Amino acid sequence: MTSTSSSTGDRRNVRGLPRAVGTLVGLLAPFIVAVLVWIVAAPRSELLSVGQGRGVRFPDAGVDGGSQLLMLVVLLGFASVCAALVLWHRHPGLRRPLGVPALALLPGLACALAAMDATRIADLVASPPQDAPAGGVVSQAPAVGALFFDRMIYGTSGPSWDWLPPGAGWLVWGTMIALFAVAALAHFSRLPDPVAGESRTDR
Repeated sequence: MTSTSSSTGDRRNVRGLPRAVGTLVGLLAPFIVAVLVWIVAAPRSELLSVGQGRGVRFPDAGVDGGSQLLMLVVLLGFASVCAALVLWHRHPGLRRPLGVPALALLPGLACALAAMDATRIADLVASPPQDAPAGGVVSQAPAVGALFFDRMIYGTSGPSWDWLPPGAGWLVWGTMIALFAVAALAHFSRLPDPVAGESRTDR
């Protein structure tokens, strides 16, 4: 009897592994796509190369962080919605009230990780060439900073919120968007079927 129960448990573990891998891929894939789209489509600042990997920035060329930040905010917001949809459909058990924190925090955590690594990935993928000839115009790789809890938002004279961990603002953003998505899913999934309602009244 012990061998039968252990073999049943092993079968469940084997079956659950592809499901867990599929959930992880579905959770992270939207954020990977969002970061790659951001690297390709985000506006960039331009430099006039002076050689040896250095350059002088044009004062009126490109953007200085604001548009890049806004674009990443929008893309990671869409990715958080997609991640919430994946968890909602693949794990019906999380639709209960006790599962809502997981439905919201997991996309928020993935959003924070994606935002924290976005600048590094951009430097690897789209960094300007170090051997650009002097006098040539090169585009800098996009970069993004903290969200909400940083001087970028409040100005240089405002609070820096240094006591918060890195990526806290992105965690709040992703969690908030995922909560909105879960609330909408819960609302529409409980709506009565109008066709069924009409058929009952006709009877």
